[in-house]
Amino acid sequence: MEQGPEAATPDGGRADEGDAFAARLTDELPRLVRLATRLLRDDDLAEDCAQETIVAAWQRRDQLRDPAALPAWLRRSLVNRIVDRSRRHHDELDIETVEADWRDDSYTVLPERVLEHAELRDELEDGLARLPVIYRLPVVMHDALGWTGAEIASAMKIGLPAAKQRLRRGRMMLVSALAEDDARRKASLAQPLRCWRARRHVSAYLDGDLDAATIATVERHLESCPTCPPLYASLVGVRDTLGELRDADAVIEDEIAGRIRARLERERVA
Repeated sequence: MEQGPEAATPDGGRADEGDAFAARLTDELPRLVRLATRLLRDDDLAEDCAQETIVAAWQRRDQLRDPAALPAWLRRSLVNRIVDRSRRHHDELDIETVEADWRDDSYTVLPERVLEHAELRDELEDGLARLPVIYRLPVVMHDALGWTGAEIASAMKIGLPAAKQRLRRGRMMLVSALAEDDARRKASLAQPLRCWRARRHVSAYLDGDLDAATIATVERHLESCPTCPPLYASLVGVRDTLGELRDADAVIEDEIAGRIRARLERERVA
């Protein structure tokens, strides 16, 4: 039976599917480039990682069974590349050392000095570079890019509790990195809550993840403790400064995205 001119051929159908997939990759590209540039501090390396992710996704498009899973699929692929290519900083912080400081009730910082460092782009990025990549990723994803805990967990292939723990630890490490020269100790007063117990809750407190009773306990502690409020103020200030990076470097990111789109088009028509 002869088909009408409007009937699609099998090859035409596959071409349409390919065009639709390429369009979806293009839509996801700005977010991938933004993540790569924030984490790698090297525009060329960020472009390489984002491009490799897009090209690999195009070449393996037949493996994606659920079209709705594409964003998470791309993020996991990019994160794997970033982790593989991230160089260990010569002065990388150790989480056990940082947590030992934060467990010490007498440990505190000068928040005004921390924020001075955080507001200088180079110093903020130097501080981030000192975080091990597994802690740097959640901090940048959440505080600089606005990702949810669930998105971070999916991208890093970990559970949500682990993602929240890494975010908490990463935030503490970043404050410690920015405050290292200014860290000081005070004699601790008797508190309604031990400092470490309060400090463990601060990250969740900032994100609104605590129940009312715990919030009240943390706030009572902050009202009477001489050492925790400066740490809390530093966490808030650094988080807010990271949030200001969301719109930074837009021109560079657009240029990178444009080059990757051109590469994707070459792959599509090859």
